[in-house]
Amino acid sequence: MALSVNEAIEKAKEIIAIDLQDALKVSAAQALGSHEVRESSNTGSLLRNIRAKATDNGIEVSFPFYAQYLEFGTGIYGPKGEVIRPKTAKVLSWESGGKRHYASYVKGMTPAPFIRPVMHQQFIKIVVNALNEAFSEVEIN
Repeated sequence: MALSVNEAIEKAKEIIAIDLQDALKVSAAQALGSHEVRESSNTGSLLRNIRAKATDNGIEVSFPFYAQYLEFGTGIYGPKGEVIRPKTAKVLSWESGGKRHYASYVKGMTPAPFIRPVMHQQFIKIVVNALNEAFSEVEIN
């Protein structure tokens, strides 16, 4: 069955959303792997919470709030360029590898961008492929 132009546009948006979400998840998994970050029930799952969906106005992409820390870094490696110190306590405390750690400050985490590389290197290809697929079904009179 042939599609109208409007139907092809809607189909293309659906394809873009699916392919963009997949590309972002692959890129995030690579970024997490480069930092040897282990997903835990305490931090949630970045990969499970990357979402892209077609809307009336285009494509809506959402991430957990902590995706920004992986994307842009933290501490001296992040936007503020300062060590991370406790705000109210005397020391920072966290659990990692089954052990409790304490420090008066930490340097932070280097950035491991996963959103920008997809948008800069893959987005146009995703859009072109989706448009080609959707418009291959358009009947021109």
